[in-house]
Amino acid sequence: MKKLKKLIYTILYTSRCRYCKTVVDVRKNICPQCENEIHRIEGDVCFKCGYSVADCVCNKKAQQYMRVCAPYYYSGAAKKAIKRLKYNKDTYIVPTLAEDMAETFKKHYGEMDFDFCTFVPSHKKEQKERGYNQAELLVRNLSEKLDIPFENLLIKTAVTQPQHTLNESMRSGNLLGSIQVNPKYFEKIQGSRILLCDDIKTTGSTLSECAKTLMICGVAEVDCITYCIAKKSKS
Repeated sequence: MKKLKKLIYTILYTSRCRYCKTVVDVRKNICPQCENEIHRIEGDVCFKCGYSVADCVCNKKAQQYMRVCAPYYYSGAAKKAIKRLKYNKDTYIVPTLAEDMAETFKKHYGEMDFDFCTFVPSHKKEQKERGYNQAELLVRNLSEKLDIPFENLLIKTAVTQPQHTLNESMRSGNLLGSIQVNPKYFEKIQGSRILLCDDIKTTGSTLSECAKTLMICGVAEVDCITYCIAKKSKS
């Protein structure tokens, strides 16, 4: 009888950590370990690199996009969450990640009006291997939370080396010519403001290539949001 009562209590009065699924008290949504390991991007932000101004090392280096922001640095609990989504097919976590991104959007872009939101595309072969594009899952969920129309604006026409396997100087040329605007949206995007979504920003090369492609085809402005930003150490 005591074991049954304990089981019922566990079911009724516990929940799971929003990042690692560990059982926690029902009054909480994050476990102590994840709380200690999550590194939020706080305070004023450098919109060229997405770091907090206190951490910025980019010296406002020009990018093709106008702004980028994210809720977290790519480390600790946020890194584990992204890896589960990308490599373990834990798509259950998408609403949680999109919720964090929505809060960051409201903080930094809340006064802006966007015509569409879209995502960094993957080639159909790459997507078939994984089963989905994690950036697309995130932006679809984010679209609903922010009430911004979602459109599949970009197409990746060639398989390229994974960006994370290349150094910074090689990344900028790796995607050159491999991303195009979906022809059926040419007229629709003229003069528009686009919110571009991805899971992680490292150097910004991927986001810049997508933003450049969109603006060549008539988009007025591209602003970006990701779940994480990889952080460089100050030299």
